[in-house]
Amino acid sequence: MIDLQHTRLLGHRGARFEALENTRFGFEYANTLQARGLAGIEFDVQLTADGHLVVFHDDTLVRLCGLQARIDQLTWLEVQRHLQSGHPIITLAQLAELLSAPAPLSPRFVPRFSHIELEIKTHSRTNHRRIIHALEHDFRTTALASLPITLTCFDTELLLQLQRHPILRHIPRGLLVRHPKALAGAPNTALQLGCVQLGIHYPLLTAEVIRQCHRYGLPVSAWTVNDLSVIRQMVAWQVDVIITDIPAQVL
Repeated sequence: MIDLQHTRLLGHRGARFEALENTRFGFEYANTLQARGLAGIEFDVQLTADGHLVVFHDDTLVRLCGLQARIDQLTWLEVQRHLQSGHPIITLAQLAELLSAPAPLSPRFVPRFSHIELEIKTHSRTNHRRIIHALEHDFRTTALASLPITLTCFDTELLLQLQRHPILRHIPRGLLVRHPKALAGAPNTALQLGCVQLGIHYPLLTAEVIRQCHRYGLPVSAWTVNDLSVIRQMVAWQVDVIITDIPAQVL
């Protein structure tokens, strides 16, 4: 068990090394860790050919379903026919139900977690207008709007369009950073895009990098950290969020 102090711990894709990633089973498992101190989860969405957002990390179904096909080539009906080790792929709308609980004596729902990071996956074929339309639909018609969600992405063009959207601009956003070249200008870029946090690949982080982000008023989310000694170091450096595949081992 690690004393997280003021650092929030998130389960990566639910709890990737402890339960099958991005599945109903995995998120239900993550829910059981809330009482032990799990602050939230991180997960990914991809857009199907007919405009549905599904909770899935990879562009293709090769690794998890053994199928040579891309998510954006398939309709939601076609995606449903394929299982991940016996588990169905779920939509963002279905996940919204799992992440909220009915409020006592009220028709409203309350979030199970205090922090959720929703990574929007894009690629060279992405139609930004369609993915924004799908996000708007799900936020209007499900419990998503009541959840403490931060939309994260590497795609600055998508983040810019979200910033300009009359509805989605009110959802917190985070810029993701993977490469050293992008790190130096990341705080300025994030602020220009109206982002409220930076998600940084943990090998790039130092105490000074975290302090610099904090000077800009930007919390730092470190991904994806599975070494317990590194997690302790990140906590000592006062990183704000740690995303891990092994939340039960940390807690």
